[in-house]
Amino acid sequence: MICIEVDNRFKHIIEAPEDNSKIIIKGPTGSGKSTILLERYIYMVEKLNIPSEKILILLLNRTQSLDWRAKTFLKSSSAIWRTSYYGFIQNELKIFYPIVLKNCGSILDRRIKPTFLTFESAQFLVSTVIKSHREKKGIFAGVASYTDRISIDLTSNLVKAATSGISYDQIGNRLFNSLEIKDDIKKQVFMDADNITRAYRNKCIELGVFDFGMAVDLYNSCLMTDDAYKEQLRKRVQHLIIDNLEECVPTEVDFIESVLPNVKSCLLGYNYEGGYGEIFGSNHKYVKERLIDKCKIIDLNNSYTCKSFMYEFSDMIFENIDGQKQSKASNGADIERNSPAELRSEMLEMVGDRIIRLIREEGYVPCDIAILSTYADPVTEFVIGRILERYGYSLRNYTRKSRVIDNPFSQALITLAELCHPNFNLLPNRDNVRALIRLILRIDPIRSSILAEEICRQKPYAKFPDIEFPGLVERIGYYNIEKYEYIRNWIDEYRNQESALSIDAFLQKVFLEILVSSDLSDNDILQAKNLIDSAQSFVEIVSRFKNISADKGFLEMVRSGIKAAESIYELEEKIDSNTVILTTPVAYLSCSINSKILILTSLSSKNWTPRSIKELTNVHVLTKTWDEKSIYTEELEEVNQREYLAMLIRAVIKRCGHKLITFESVLSANGFENDGILSEYFDEILK
Repeated sequence: MICIEVDNRFKHIIEAPEDNSKIIIKGPTGSGKSTILLERYIYMVEKLNIPSEKILILLLNRTQSLDWRAKTFLKSSSAIWRTSYYGFIQNELKIFYPIVLKNCGSILDRRIKPTFLTFESAQFLVSTVIKSHREKKGIFAGVASYTDRISIDLTSNLVKAATSGISYDQIGNRLFNSLEIKDDIKKQVFMDADNITRAYRNKCIELGVFDFGMAVDLYNSCLMTDDAYKEQLRKRVQHLIIDNLEECVPTEVDFIESVLPNVKSCLLGYNYEGGYGEIFGSNHKYVKERLIDKCKIIDLNNSYTCKSFMYEFSDMIFENIDGQKQSKASNGADIERNSPAELRSEMLEMVGDRIIRLIREEGYVPCDIAILSTYADPVTEFVIGRILERYGYSLRNYTRKSRVIDNPFSQALITLAELCHPNFNLLPNRDNVRALIRLILRIDPIRSSILAEEICRQKPYAKFPDIEFPGLVERIGYYNIEKYEYIRNWIDEYRNQESALSIDAFLQKVFLEILVSSDLSDNDILQAKNLIDSAQSFVEIVSRFKNISADKGFLEMVRSGIKAAESIYELEEKIDSNTVILTTPVAYLSCSINSKILILTSLSSKNWTPRSIKELTNVHVLTKTWDEKSIYTEELEEVNQREYLAMLIRAVIKRCGHKLITFESVLSANGFENDGILSEYFDEILK
């Protein structure tokens, strides 16, 4: 979060009496809205003695919540009610689940508390339904995407529809009716998609297992329609503070509108230039329609996170992209444009070298510098990070959460699980077995690779060869014979036992009996704990579904690239560390950070204007303000792409304190010629 000294003109807002009026703090990026909200909250608790549990604070995400936590060490507060919209809904469903059970007859599993799916778990369940239907009924014959991609789109569609107040059984019709070219094949595809989502959704609700979309549906249909709950809500929510109002999803807007008349005060931060969250379902247009005229508006006109020229330049490029007018910058001293490199790899090396000069020659520190990449992919991270490491600096990717299997210790646990469960038919590859051997036997890469090949060659399943196997002792070393034999016998005994353990119990057993040692780092132990906890949660949920092996399913999900959960400490480390930042434009804005030096990479790439029209989804169609009779044309797509790009770039540049530097390449990573539009607008303004 950006901390800005508040103008004395707004002191009366911060120090207003308890029964203050409803106010929207309206301003551009970097104008101090978040700071006013934060200081008002502190004043309410410390000076007005308002119980903190009576103040509902809705923030955009976990990172912003962490920022607030770091800045609100209050002497007199009790429980602090600070959450995201989803966190709020999830907690309300937990507390008032008996009311949900009373009002929802579709929940047949009447346990005392609900269970919530992670996105990865939801995707796995949808994938399972899709695979079953594809095998038995031949559905999605006209769809080019793989099952995993289809499951991601269907899961996202459910969430977007729910947060826009659209019934799940209208998703297919809504998407099909928006198409320019309609045919029977496409109609059948959307009917198939509706059947899949219906089967998945109905089964989950029957078992009391909910993803985000279902949670929103249940909250609105079972709690917000219940008089007893609404009375409880009125008593508990006496004051309301909300940041990033413009990024609210429609159902959150409806919630705010419903509680607004009953609260004693509310203070809402609103960036009229925002709306970058539309790819996740936010709807700036709906916010303006429903809330802006409900409160007194106080305007903030200045941005404190960039120089005046940068502020003017951000507006110029917005107007040029949006087609409002053609402007030219009179002074480009703070904008550094670099000539295009031929290859993307050359461009990345140029970025790394420029960062070194910024630090060593121009006096900037690493945390002053942020690199924005449309994907912030591993190649970008590796090439630039390697250059920085040569000089003793580091790069931190704000958007990349490591896959579980990226951690060697977690991968060893998974590899042992695959070796011990041959009936799952999930045989490990040679590289994974080699990594396991190196970890537990500490032998060199060549010998471990040869031994891994022998293990994978055993039939019918991969297994550790007998100690009498020719050349085996020489490969593992005499000092490793006892440990090797212990592991081989342990695996054989487990394979031969009558019943297997659940996957979470297995992982705990193999950790304690094989992998635990004095060489373990704190991070290894944390990774093992997280993996075991994830397995336990997954098994608890998926075991409710008949005909699905939860144990095998968890291994499949991990192999497919499930992301490791970030602890609060890891998030704090990201924010506080003195490293160069690599992130995407949307992640950069949602973290509410700003930088002295902002580097835009691949400026001529088409990835700056991603398409909304996809085989099975369209973010603009699955929203509250879309006219169901309209057709989503290519012309409309181009307009939406330009508007989104203009809004995104304007907001990004206003987070740039000193200097904006751009890089681009003639060819993309795939060897195709870059022909995106963003670099052209920079050239028009600066030439």
